[in-house]
Amino acid sequence: MKEILIRHIRAYPAMTVTDAVKLCYQSAFGGGHLITDEARALAFLHTERKQLLQSAETPLTEEIGGGVVRLNLAASQAATLSDAHILRAFAASAAHIAKRTDNDARFHAALDALRALASEGAAPFTLDALDAYLTQYRANGCPPVSHSPEYRAQNAPAYRVMGAEFAALLPLLGRIDALLSANMGRCVTVAIDGYAAAGKSTCAAALSAMYDSCIFHMDDYFLPPQRRTPERLSVPGGNVDHERFSAEILTAILAQKPALHSAFDCQSGTLLPPKTTALRPLVIVEGSYSHHPKLSAAWNLRIAIDVEAQTQRDRIRCRNGPQMLRLFEERWIPMEHHYFQALRIFENADAVIRVP
Repeated sequence: MKEILIRHIRAYPAMTVTDAVKLCYQSAFGGGHLITDEARALAFLHTERKQLLQSAETPLTEEIGGGVVRLNLAASQAATLSDAHILRAFAASAAHIAKRTDNDARFHAALDALRALASEGAAPFTLDALDAYLTQYRANGCPPVSHSPEYRAQNAPAYRVMGAEFAALLPLLGRIDALLSANMGRCVTVAIDGYAAAGKSTCAAALSAMYDSCIFHMDDYFLPPQRRTPERLSVPGGNVDHERFSAEILTAILAQKPALHSAFDCQSGTLLPPKTTALRPLVIVEGSYSHHPKLSAAWNLRIAIDVEAQTQRDRIRCRNGPQMLRLFEERWIPMEHHYFQALRIFENADAVIRVP
């Protein structure tokens, strides 16, 4: 969070205490407090964007911490994103952020980072000025605040706050809407493949929050131990049980009937009791190897998520611990690289999302 604050301080020299606290607030709580009436919110967004000049030079998003970004509306004009799609992503993201149980802790941690910067002399205001502001701010109940007049005059801020995964999916919403319109009566299928810890399940959940959908996970289709022969594992993508996936999920999709499917339990090496999932208008399949040639013909849209190697390692270490990170580096990541390169997964995807 300190690094993010430093980037914003350098990019926006007119930042005051109020603007810095606003950034910390948005990183924890998003912007859901702005939506009281979706029709009015859409009309306001339309008017605001109409008054902006298109800007292809401005980055579409700016990270503000907590997995949250500011979507720059001027850049969204150049990216030809629609008002309706921006509002859909904004509203769904706001609902998602509101459900987090640690937003207060996130906010106070962000304020602590801001205080640390001020104490180091790296903020455009003193620690005494910040503490005086925070004393009054906390006495008022830590409400959302507006940008300072100085910040507005120099930067003319025009943005919407949302989770990074919602912003990354925005350019695809028009495509998905068109598929849903063209396939009335039949479900539309989206498969999300990519590297371990790239954010496949996170993107799937975000997409599901914006559509009437169901999700199937490739992690439920690990190849059982008795079938992990050297011959099978030498084949790109051979460590996934695409045969069982085809029998349980693809058969149901083709028949447009509920899927009776079982999850593979890695700890016991056995299948869990089967469950039934009714198909929804949008069927999302997420996980590594979902673009395997044995499966990919069934997908209407194939999304691949790339991630920087260091980001991947950091996420795996945080999620799984250092011991599992070593296992990933020695076994699973090389297998993924072999699969992605041999089968040209990213080259053949309909859309690629890149995570820095």
